[in-house]
Amino acid sequence: MHNACAATAATLGGAAAAAHTALVGVAWLCFTFGDVGSSLAQAFLPAFATASSRPGATARFDLAAAWPTLRQLLRCTWTISATVVAIASALLTVGATAITPDSAVVRQMRAILPYVAATLAVHGTAVTLEGLLLARKELRKLTCTYAFVAGSVAALLALVRNTGAGLAGVWGVYIWFQVARAVIFAWLGGLLQGSRRSKASTN
Repeated sequence: MHNACAATAATLGGAAAAAHTALVGVAWLCFTFGDVGSSLAQAFLPAFATASSRPGATARFDLAAAWPTLRQLLRCTWTISATVVAIASALLTVGATAITPDSAVVRQMRAILPYVAATLAVHGTAVTLEGLLLARKELRKLTCTYAFVAGSVAALLALVRNTGAGLAGVWGVYIWFQVARAVIFAWLGGLLQGSRRSKASTN
């Protein structure tokens, strides 16, 4: 994902390519904070899986019982996401000239800031829900999800190159990458199924 976006941005040349390098550097700093959501999910959620009595059967996961814990993990993640969006905003506005003195690159960085903020805002939720599936050992579902996401990212980046969408297009793909994962993982985790969610919420 990241290498493909970098390769696409490199084809833009000039200020856009340089700006992408700076934007990714800031984003990776912030991604690191958001990634804690997956670790927390894998630490706290396996306790809600009950081993099956049948040999070779998949463990049963009690989503209703796990929901209060998962809700707290998501709240923690949302707080982290808000914090990293603020950090990135500060670095790419008032701190932009400390990253590069090139005014053209600075303008590009500031123009793409809303896309970076949207990416960071969703990243924590996506990886926390990924952690939910990892805690449930749903590796097949994760594999299928990433196969679909990889294909869609490749298609979208090809569209960016062919339509001249520029750096905004590249970061639009980043937003898709985060939103697609968050929605698919939430669905696969049972959070978008009304009856389960209602049961979990009242527990």
